[in-house]
Amino acid sequence: MSDEDTDEFEDEDEGEGDEGDGEEAESPHEVSFDEDTEGVLVAGKRFSASRMTRKQIGEFAQHVQAVAEKTGHAVTIVASGDLTDTGPAPDDTAYTEVHIGFEGGRGGTYGPDTISRDVALHVLEKAKAVPAEVWAAIGEKLEGDAREAWDEATVTMYFTCVGPLTAATLAFGVLGTEDGEGPGKYMRGVDMEQMPHEEGVWGQKVAYVQYESPESEEVDLGEAAHAERVKELGDENARYFILARYD
Repeated sequence: MSDEDTDEFEDEDEGEGDEGDGEEAESPHEVSFDEDTEGVLVAGKRFSASRMTRKQIGEFAQHVQAVAEKTGHAVTIVASGDLTDTGPAPDDTAYTEVHIGFEGGRGGTYGPDTISRDVALHVLEKAKAVPAEVWAAIGEKLEGDAREAWDEATVTMYFTCVGPLTAATLAFGVLGTEDGEGPGKYMRGVDMEQMPHEEGVWGQKVAYVQYESPESEEVDLGEAAHAERVKELGDENARYFILARYD
């Protein structure tokens, strides 16, 4: 594309959706993004879509799906923040962090959701086993800074948040209530009716992300990092949880 503001993506079928009775037709490439406010663990690669529109990210999502189906490596796309109808218009710049890979857990909308560290580590190994040519095929649709970032990205674990007015915490600790007791500090989320969760987590924050910044953080759930958290918290029964906050 020649437009400086949208040169990171090769926009196919330009001009589609302009026919008819004057109403805006739905793009054949438009996809449904996450409508619930959630935190998500993703094992894979990441790039910043600083110049892509919501429509272009939808087109890119369909490209990712096609590559996944063709190669048999069922990677998916997780774009940070609000890309629903309450977010940017189809032709508005989305300004989002885009993750491609395998989900290691998600949730936190209506209360703490437990995350299995074993599952998360398994999907990380699965993402690392994806051949380089598959990652390269996915990146073929990107241009400019996004393509450069994609080519240089390494496969790792990310924590991000999706949905409207979203923020999320990856916590390590034990379930409890604010008037109770537990190790570390107390953390809880806020549901999509903006009501505080009745139950939260006593423990420590591993990562915090939000729609304004940071939208995505790398996280280490490996043996050494996990052992250090257990030591600091002093509780062998501590687990990982996702808490989401609708702001």
